[in-house]
Amino acid sequence: MISFIKNNLRWLITILLLSACSNQAYTQIDSLYDVLSTERSDTIRIRCYLEMSRYYENHDLADSALIYAGKGIKLSEDIGFDPDIDFYLIMIEIYDSKGDYQKSASLISPIIEILKKSKDPEDEARLMNFTGWLNYRSGKFVDGIEDFEKAILLARELGMKDVEAEANLGLGRVYYNLREYSQEEIYYERYIELADRDEKQSTIMSIMLRLGDIKRESGRLEESIETYSTLIDLATKAGDSLRVANTLNRMAWGYYQFERLEESLEVYLEDLEISKAIQHKQLIANCLGNIGNIYRDWNYFEKAIEYYTLSIEVSGETNDVYNLAWLYKDISAMYANMGRYELAYDNFMLHSAYNDTLMSDDYNRRILQAQAKYEREKSEQELELMQVRLQRNNYILFGLGGLSILVIVIAFLFIRTSRLRSRQRLEDMNHRISALTQKNLRTQMNPHFIFNTLNSIQYYVFQNDRIASNNYLTKFAKLIRKTLENSEHPAIPIDEEIDALELYLELESLRFKEKFDWKIEIDEEIDTYMYKIPTMLIQPFVENAIGHGLMHKEGKGYVHIGMKLDKNCILCSIEDNGIGREKAMEIKNNKKENHRSLGTSITESRLKLVNSLYGKEMRVDYTDMKDDNGEACGTRVEICIPIIT
Repeated sequence: MISFIKNNLRWLITILLLSACSNQAYTQIDSLYDVLSTERSDTIRIRCYLEMSRYYENHDLADSALIYAGKGIKLSEDIGFDPDIDFYLIMIEIYDSKGDYQKSASLISPIIEILKKSKDPEDEARLMNFTGWLNYRSGKFVDGIEDFEKAILLARELGMKDVEAEANLGLGRVYYNLREYSQEEIYYERYIELADRDEKQSTIMSIMLRLGDIKRESGRLEESIETYSTLIDLATKAGDSLRVANTLNRMAWGYYQFERLEESLEVYLEDLEISKAIQHKQLIANCLGNIGNIYRDWNYFEKAIEYYTLSIEVSGETNDVYNLAWLYKDISAMYANMGRYELAYDNFMLHSAYNDTLMSDDYNRRILQAQAKYEREKSEQELELMQVRLQRNNYILFGLGGLSILVIVIAFLFIRTSRLRSRQRLEDMNHRISALTQKNLRTQMNPHFIFNTLNSIQYYVFQNDRIASNNYLTKFAKLIRKTLENSEHPAIPIDEEIDALELYLELESLRFKEKFDWKIEIDEEIDTYMYKIPTMLIQPFVENAIGHGLMHKEGKGYVHIGMKLDKNCILCSIEDNGIGREKAMEIKNNKKENHRSLGTSITESRLKLVNSLYGKEMRVDYTDMKDDNGEACGTRVEICIPIIT
């Protein structure tokens, strides 16, 4: 009860502070509007536009900030002045936050041109800083690091804390892209120490959120909670209720990741109240779904289902496909642990449907981006080619025959190079399409695998005693969880694949009353943690060995699975001592089973895609084994898998 009162009191104080800060902010902007409506001095009006842009940026009103920054630049140019570079900086930060990096990169060039006109040492430091930003946005990270470090040295000598801060911010962004997160953290901490807390309030809070995430992801929960708490205080004073809600969400997730469920629930409930107050449905749905996860982990399944249902309803209102995909996946895992496998299967199918939609959207987005990039570059090449031709015509008109021949040769080489580049881009596009198609095909294998396993478990539960059934259910729950986890990746470490395969073989051995023995042998040269193979590649072949090779065999069966290095591939063998393919086909024909194994068919399709994707030959060879009398004594399947790291 005390905890409940404490939570609601904290929430009420937060709302009151946000409201008070909002009133103070409105007073500030009203004053700027009053100055703008009465002041005739262009320089004062330009300064007013700059302050209004900063105000709107700090209050996440990006469109208004862009409007007033644009007005400030235009008025400066109209009276013959170079615009204040802070106008460009505000616009760059906004376009960055929107993900329009091409637009923000285009705004750096005018800043560099303005600074080049100056011989002031301070402007030299600024020029070096912006050159670093231009190189960073162009993907030239090494050059960017050198420029930022030079800018920091110059700024430090001249006492320019603002430039030193921006250069540290740039280095943090570079190291984020290089995935060197410890370096990213160092430079972001320096940025926060140096940056002006009033002018750069919005950026500082964004960087603090990222710092909290870095600390959480590196296992330093208490440090991350401290950073998140400081950010919540800053955002509350700034009247930024959305940022408060987002930060609480990260904090709650951190507690959940470290299994501190009571604290996680407390923060999620607080976040839920603020998210409802600002009517942010995505955050509301996220809070409800994660509260459901907490109750699920406590085995309060009815309570979990209640919150899951509410989250699904809110997600449906906004068509939040991402949220629906993970909700149905977690619900499926919960039902599997409860032993309610029909509901587990139904919810997994819903997860697959929404996951397919996500992948399809991502697939279409990448295709459109690739096509747009190709068309843009093609247009640029055509424009350059037209310019070359125009230049050639001018040379002809002036009678410079020799030079015109040289231009023709250059044009020919340019066209030839352009065609080669275009062909390479098309091949790259097809390569990406193959990768995405393989991912879609892989997601379709999982329901097939679960369906076959559910049939097995149904048979065993009705045929065996309670203790054995419980053992089977426990193993199956582990297997379905591992299958759900592995299905998110196109390729997984061999160690993960072997774990899933061992669970599958244990289940099948129990199902057939230990009719067969099995063994898995991995060559010591193979690093099972570093080397990867396509997800669920081996299992369909093992399934065939058991179902078609050993099921009809009299006496004890045996399945051997081995892996060894063979030149540039991993050679995986699946060998059984069953009745052989010829006899199995004869039995199949007698039963009039004309359908082909779906798992094997999909696997063979995947092999073709993997060959295309990695440019290597992944092949499958079948060998019918015979004894001394020429009788079938089993089948050997060899899969040559290219090495993936």
